[in-house]
Amino acid sequence: MDFTFKWLPFVIVFIANFILSWLYYSPLVPWFKHWIIGIGGDPNKKEMTKEDKDNMPRLMIGAVIASILLSYGLQIVIHSMHITSFFGGMQVGLVLWIAFVITHSLNTQFEGRKPIVLIINNVLYFITYILFAGIVAIM
Repeated sequence: MDFTFKWLPFVIVFIANFILSWLYYSPLVPWFKHWIIGIGGDPNKKEMTKEDKDNMPRLMIGAVIASILLSYGLQIVIHSMHITSFFGGMQVGLVLWIAFVITHSLNTQFEGRKPIVLIINNVLYFITYILFAGIVAIM
């Protein structure tokens, strides 16, 4: 295993993942209504409740940790495999997505969420794993 750490790809992937995820699940996108209904939310709600506000620090800390882990984890895998091309990185990202993200996501069906949530979530994961693995490979 190669645990080499490079700051530039780490920061790029960390920030890009955080921003992309925030935009992807925002009311700005056409699938927001389907996603929010799928997780049991109200798409017409305009204001956050006190409970929503109280949960926000935990949710943001979780998002930051997830972005850090994705960024560093991709570096470990890509560097260990000595992948140096964008396409090669994309292939690794695809395999990681299929082997780990899809399998984990399929097991979340027991939570009772609608299938559209699984699809919406995994489209984002597909984009992030393939795109960011390609970026890490060339840096």
